[in-house]
Amino acid sequence: MSVLEARDVSIAFNGFYAVRNVDFALHEGTIHAVIGPNGAGKTTLFNLLTKFLQPTGGSVYYRGQDITGEGPAAIARRGVVRSFQISAVFQGLTVRENIELALLRRSNLQWRLVGHARRNTDLVRRADEILAQFGFDREADTAAANLSYGRKRVLELATTIAMDPDVLLLDEPMAGLGREDIDRVAELILEAAQGRTVLLVEHNMQVVSRLAERITVMVRGEVLTEGSYDEVSKRPEVIAAYTGGGH
Repeated sequence: MSVLEARDVSIAFNGFYAVRNVDFALHEGTIHAVIGPNGAGKTTLFNLLTKFLQPTGGSVYYRGQDITGEGPAAIARRGVVRSFQISAVFQGLTVRENIELALLRRSNLQWRLVGHARRNTDLVRRADEILAQFGFDREADTAAANLSYGRKRVLELATTIAMDPDVLLLDEPMAGLGREDIDRVAELILEAAQGRTVLLVEHNMQVVSRLAERITVMVRGEVLTEGSYDEVSKRPEVIAAYTGGGH
């Protein structure tokens, strides 16, 4: 079953097509990666699917329902939750407070309740579980601003998971991470994918080969090919796209 789908989707900026006539389907319970050289339109497609951009042509569907006219907040309420290329944590809050805020948002509770969050035993228990899962036991009371860049990216993933998404979209989750952090985040993504559908845009091909069951290759705003990592990595048109040979 298709959870998130683009049908003949395009978007143009001043006459230039960043994404053109793209058909894309994200299937239930899979980890699906979108790859391609710089400027291929990967993040633009990501933004179209999560409604941070409105298409100039085509439609977007969530579980068979047309969501083309909806905004990002409405999509998030449906359970489609995304991360960004840069860390998007609240720097002035502690690690625990960032996670508590995400839990409160998932429960549709107000920000003013964060100060009283620890009176809610279920929320405290779930926050403790997430802190342990992501290795923040000893950093719970550390301000997010004081974390290393890699740990901020891990915290962002933790807060994304705290919102208990149906569909998890990760935009270059390994960007700027060192080897140790990449391995840990890859493990966490595999854990987070249990019972969820995951879409990721990623440049690190070792990570893609490890995580993704299906891969869509984009070039110049269009889908070049799709398949498993073994299938697409051997196709001459994919090799040419990455080596500057066109498509």
